[in-house]
Amino acid sequence: MKPLRYLEGASLTAFGLGNRLIIRVIRPHVKVTRQQVGGALGLGLFFSPVLARPVARYAPTTVAVVLVVWVIVAVVVGNTKAAAELAEADEAAREKAAKEKAATKAKASSEARAEDSEEASAEEVDGQDDEPQDAPADADLYALIRYVAAMSDQGTAAHLSHVLEEGQARGLFGDWKVPDLRAHLEDLGVVLIEGKKLTFNGRQRNRLAVQLEALPESAPGTVPAVLQETV
Repeated sequence: MKPLRYLEGASLTAFGLGNRLIIRVIRPHVKVTRQQVGGALGLGLFFSPVLARPVARYAPTTVAVVLVVWVIVAVVVGNTKAAAELAEADEAAREKAAKEKAATKAKASSEARAEDSEEASAEEVDGQDDEPQDAPADADLYALIRYVAAMSDQGTAAHLSHVLEEGQARGLFGDWKVPDLRAHLEDLGVVLIEGKKLTFNGRQRNRLAVQLEALPESAPGTVPAVLQETV
């Protein structure tokens, strides 16, 4: 039964699909009227004595062959159609997956850019918050340092604590502390000296200081007057 090897792996779904396709193709070309059916039946009855023996002999084999051929053709056509539909479905699924992947990637990229932008803005704000406020103009700061340096017996340097004290008495530096002033001067490129010895009317002090020779050249600045305390 070699024809049966064509049915290996076949499914009822494929057979049903192929059967419907064959019928769909044949139906437009087969148009039988009632008159034709009646005529065929009449001829069959008329020739039945002559055709009875051949029909009885060959009909079973002919019907079996027709059925086997029909089934094989239906299965082949059904499998081919099913394979084509499966390929189309797979292609559609791949396209859908690719679109979803691209959309997910684009969304992730957009979210990453938004996060980077937020982090950059936060860092910028943090950086602004870290910088000391109420900083005087550079020329005025250097003028104040020279003014304070002139109060010492040496006149060559000024302690940062003394500069800060005199500046705050004149409405400068806000709530700065010595580390704030130090950081500001270092940002300006001014070299500072640890434990610089200065004397004031013979009294010695060793503190963090700035040498006048370390100050950059700048335009002349002004030293504000001491603020008057209101009673």
